[in-house]
Amino acid sequence: MSGVGPKEQLVSLKKSLTRSLDESGEQRVLDCQSACSSVLHWISYIRGSELSGNCDNLVDALQGGAIETAGCIAMGLVRPALFSLRSQIDLAVAWLFYKDHPVEWESVVRTGEGFLLKRDVFEHFSKYRNQFSPRLELLDKHKNRKLSDPYRVLSAHIHGQSSLVVPKFRKLHELIYPASRCDEAVKLQAEVAEYISDIFLAYFGDKWASLPSEVIASVQLRVPADKLLALFS
Repeated sequence: MSGVGPKEQLVSLKKSLTRSLDESGEQRVLDCQSACSSVLHWISYIRGSELSGNCDNLVDALQGGAIETAGCIAMGLVRPALFSLRSQIDLAVAWLFYKDHPVEWESVVRTGEGFLLKRDVFEHFSKYRNQFSPRLELLDKHKNRKLSDPYRVLSAHIHGQSSLVVPKFRKLHELIYPASRCDEAVKLQAEVAEYISDIFLAYFGDKWASLPSEVIASVQLRVPADKLLALFS
């Protein structure tokens, strides 16, 4: 790592971690909770209306991913938070597919192979759920988030696709990011939450009357009134 011994580095890491938690930890957790509120509303709805008895643990894992993200950001561990953020999207999309495909899910659980990621699931939905793609395109056109697809940005970090996103740590305490980067991570949680919410809405749009009122109210602020009928049909 560096010329500094592990004991000294651990002392410095502990100080940086404690400082991050003491100065901003509680507020960052609250900010993350607010940023992912739409996903939490969807989780409540799914548990009350949409569980199929198959791969229901993925819904629990989605909530766990949100908690993991908040904890990482509170500690200043931004890079691990990026992994948790992408996992939220993977888990949400996987649940949508596997809830209706018990044979495929049993195979994934048994063999550890064949787990479909976002691109494959989206291709399936485009082919077999006629309104999924048009709804998602409409929501993307009237998005609040800056990123059309946060998954691509998160994947670039995870796969180290450029020199801008690879880890450059030299000492342990550098794992704890400065406040400005933690704030950026909270904003990215909001981007991911809106993206997941839009995916759920594209899938469940025909059930709009029973969907979370908070989600519907948010969409009504984004999407012009004359487009809402197409979204919820």
